[in-house]
Amino acid sequence: MDPIKTDAIVLRVVEFSETSCIVTLFTRTLGKISTIAKGARRKKSPFEAALDLIAICRIVFLHKSSQSLDILTEAKLQRRFRSSAIDLDRFYAGLYLIELLNLMTDDADPHEDLFDEAVSAIELIDAANVVNGSNEGNLGSATSTKHALLNFEIRLLDLLGHLPMLTNCVDCGRAKTTISRVQFGLNRGGIICQNCRPGKTNVVSLSSEGLELLLKMTKNKPNPKIMGDRDIREQVEEDLVDVSNDPGYGEVRQLISKYITHLIGHPPRLHQYLGNLSN
Repeated sequence: MDPIKTDAIVLRVVEFSETSCIVTLFTRTLGKISTIAKGARRKKSPFEAALDLIAICRIVFLHKSSQSLDILTEAKLQRRFRSSAIDLDRFYAGLYLIELLNLMTDDADPHEDLFDEAVSAIELIDAANVVNGSNEGNLGSATSTKHALLNFEIRLLDLLGHLPMLTNCVDCGRAKTTISRVQFGLNRGGIICQNCRPGKTNVVSLSSEGLELLLKMTKNKPNPKIMGDRDIREQVEEDLVDVSNDPGYGEVRQLISKYITHLIGHPPRLHQYLGNLSN
């Protein structure tokens, strides 16, 4: 049994014994895994501070072919989520992000693109709303916690195959008309035209401003592998334009929250702690 090395995000840590913990990790190459970290609770732990929630680390583990837990043998901290000690809103946003990863991904189902998006979102949230005028990087000055969180939710839905249909009626395929509001079917996963609306349940209304913002944030992104450096730089700058003051932001935030709740079958536990990030 050869050891496996990969990058990981710490999603959950549960005490197992006086010295050990059960650690759930979202890894870049193997997806979500559950491991046992023996000795993690000792004062001189071989894992040091690498197993804090929302931490990004480099791990080494032994993969068990049976249904038993993998064995975590090494974890080296690459990035600590510093906002957990200085900003409660950003801490809750980070906890919500890892809760979504835990709830909406399956064990051993790799999503390298999603891992990269999650790392980027954690870095953005950790650097957003710069405190006391200090500059923690250009990313922090370009976006807010609200924008970073909404952008991650949409990327998550996209990469997991749950992105809603927004340009045509999800039932009959009719192209969206120019009416002031559209109907979004949570059960159907997209907009519903007026002809298909009767009899549908779990439908919410979305303004034209909200739909426009959603379309802007869900548009197809060019493939970085065939883009030049200038194109990539322009695309990154466009992605980081803060939409939290957009007229449709509040509606879109509420719609995405309801849609995610519908997909997982219950409200995420951290929803109630997001406070003013939700409006």
